[in-house]
Amino acid sequence: MTSRRDFLKVTAAAGAGLVLGLHLEARPRSGETTKTAFHPNAFLAIRPDGTAQITVPKTEMGQGVRTALPLAVAEELDLDWSKVEVVTGQPGLDFKSMQTGGSTSVSTTWTPLRKAGAAAREMLKAAAAARWKVDTAHCRTERGFVLGPDGQKLGYGDLAQAAAKLPMPKDAPLKKAADYRLVGKRTPRFDGPAIVTGKAIFGLDVRRPGQRFAAVLRCAVIGGQPKAWDDAKAKAVRGVKAVVKVPTGLAVIADSTWAAFKGRDALAATTTWEEGAARDFSSTALEAKMRAALTGPADDARREGDPAKVLAAAAKLLEAEYSFPYQAHATVEPMNATTALSEGAAEMWMGSQSPNRAQERAAATLGLKPEQLKVNVALIGGGFGRRLGTDFSTEAAQVAKAAGGGPIQVVWDREDDLRHDLHHPATLHRLRAGIDGAGALAAWTHRIAGPAVLRSWTGGQKAPSQATTETNGACDIPYAIPAVAVDFAEVEAPTPLGWWRGIQIVPNVFARECFLDEVAHALGKDPLRFRLDLLGDRGIVKFGRDEADIRRLKKVLEVAAAKAGWGRKLPTGHGLGLACHAYDGRTYAAEVAEVSVVKGRLKVHKVTCAVDCGLVVNPSGLEAQVEGGIAFGLSALFSQITWEKGRTVQTGYHDFPVLRLADMPVVEIHVIPSAEAPSGMGEPPVPVAIPAVLNAVFAATGKRIRKVPIEDGLI
Repeated sequence: MTSRRDFLKVTAAAGAGLVLGLHLEARPRSGETTKTAFHPNAFLAIRPDGTAQITVPKTEMGQGVRTALPLAVAEELDLDWSKVEVVTGQPGLDFKSMQTGGSTSVSTTWTPLRKAGAAAREMLKAAAAARWKVDTAHCRTERGFVLGPDGQKLGYGDLAQAAAKLPMPKDAPLKKAADYRLVGKRTPRFDGPAIVTGKAIFGLDVRRPGQRFAAVLRCAVIGGQPKAWDDAKAKAVRGVKAVVKVPTGLAVIADSTWAAFKGRDALAATTTWEEGAARDFSSTALEAKMRAALTGPADDARREGDPAKVLAAAAKLLEAEYSFPYQAHATVEPMNATTALSEGAAEMWMGSQSPNRAQERAAATLGLKPEQLKVNVALIGGGFGRRLGTDFSTEAAQVAKAAGGGPIQVVWDREDDLRHDLHHPATLHRLRAGIDGAGALAAWTHRIAGPAVLRSWTGGQKAPSQATTETNGACDIPYAIPAVAVDFAEVEAPTPLGWWRGIQIVPNVFARECFLDEVAHALGKDPLRFRLDLLGDRGIVKFGRDEADIRRLKKVLEVAAAKAGWGRKLPTGHGLGLACHAYDGRTYAAEVAEVSVVKGRLKVHKVTCAVDCGLVVNPSGLEAQVEGGIAFGLSALFSQITWEKGRTVQTGYHDFPVLRLADMPVVEIHVIPSAEAPSGMGEPPVPVAIPAVLNAVFAATGKRIRKVPIEDGLI
């Protein structure tokens, strides 16, 4: 078994091997044939009119991959960006792994996409050189044209057919960064105009001839099933066509979403449930189990030195508990998928972060082979890890099978989305620090107790990497401490679990960076100076299977602090707090938050963020991701999912609040120039936002917040 990150890396590497030698027909315009296009690989097609179609092998969910990834191809091929069309790939032979998550989309496709563009560039140059009877080395490319040594000029469209007959070069030279014309420049999001004008097609926008709609009545209790029901009232609702039993509950089929929802509500009044074994599950009981697990057996994730011995001999012992709740993804676009059945085949439309796995599971549900199910990947109105799951798409296939035919669009409402989410689990943290006689931090232990997300993705099996996966953000603590122990104590819970934006790193870094501030305060040291001293002058440091460049982490911390004016005098009730992290040893982020607390009300005024993510492909996209990540993290300060009698207490945005526009702080972003390969930015800003703010709260009030969400009256 592998961890989530290992899985993403393995599948991405497998996909990278398919770059050269594949052929993908361009999606034709009305009235044109695909055979006129030059399509040297799975990512690219050039038409005779000079337009280029670039196929993106990842899902767009607001992170900007439908802009960043085409830029990599266009840069190497020297395309005219105004003549680029972008389409999303479909899971199948050409794209065997379209998995989108873990902030890996750019890093895993950067080289393959560049190679695809470079190969096409050399083929076009060779075609032009043959026509002009000159050496290819004397030809160059520029904005969709090949230029010859004597002023000759031919457009890519004019060369497309000739280039298509040439062999694929194996090692086409790649550009140097100094020669980039598109990469590194601010580029508006490709889908921006279509999104703001309402022309973009998200999953909920899919409409097919004869389409019906469905809403599923599910038991509020985890795993519950309908015991008895009377569908007469549901069928009496105007527009309702049928009620069918599916594995997840009762599906109401109608000619509109509204009718399906109304019919489902009518059906609910007549349905009794077998609630099952989870009916007694509660947050209170789970917390008691997690607290007991803090002192019981656990699996080591990292152990260096003899922390127990050092703690026992410490001149000063510090200890604290931190608590993080269940969280929902709360995507603006709720789960949905549309399925159409035909003889021996089917077609689906949906927004999915795991299109290949969704295809496999839906096809199995329908008794088909994956290649018999065509999956159209729509834009996603919020993913955050939720759409890595395939529960909603598999359910849509089940509904279509039970109802017969299609197309049928299954739509979840907000309550469905909150109650039946693949929630991120609650965790409880116990941290200890031992201070030696010289006043130095000599030992550090971090015990994490809670349900294991990884089991939800391994068929319930315990993976060898479970401890390191669940302690990600804790076991890779980057500070130089002589004795370190980080472990994970699993606590069983019946709740389906899923990855959240920033995964386990969010709660683990929250606890780690807040407790580190506690240690600094107890020693009378400045939190910034304390961190810089602990980072030291080291270079690349290994943490088990991971490693991080401490120099890069130290740099972002220094820059964020300097730009925020760390140490400056603030008004009464204001405070500065900071936090940093090396995300998977790839992306380095530090944030300084400025807050005020007036009459117990917290306001985050500004977040200054410094990041090092290697080469920046699109600065506009990077800034959007940093701002969005900080907003996502700040939302978690006030939101939680709690359980009573096997069901969630929270059912919508009214009791699961997300950050409102008026509460969004000013975000100042500083990017560290780097020649390293690009890494991800979708998740790294999230984990450090929470501890930066809570450390600032302490600076402003002298009160420590060790539990998320912040409760009324706590500050």
